[in-house]
Amino acid sequence: MPNIIVKNYSHYNRALGKYITSRDHYEKEMAKGGYVSFEQAEKMAESYKARHSGGYNGISPKAMEVCKAAKEMADKKGNLRIGNRLQKGMEKVGVSFDMSKLPKHYQDKGGIE
Repeated sequence: MPNIIVKNYSHYNRALGKYITSRDHYEKEMAKGGYVSFEQAEKMAESYKARHSGGYNGISPKAMEVCKAAKEMADKKGNLRIGNRLQKGMEKVGVSFDMSKLPKHYQDKGGIE
């Protein structure tokens, strides 16, 4: 004898904060709130993983050396005063010193000395 699953949609949904009366009502509220079902979310996650698998493998060993050198030069508060040599090394491994790319609340708080 096969199992028969009957879904009763008449319930209070805490996530939506509403009493749901039917499947149609549930789907309308989900769409209105911009939510997706668990099954659809799993499909979206799988497609994201397939598109982005193997994209980031960490930083290069040379970039790691430059980061370690910068960390050793910081004072006890973590402030860093870099010299020309370290700046050139950081630029070679891809560090950008373009202050316009920072969020506005960081742009006026410092610079390269």
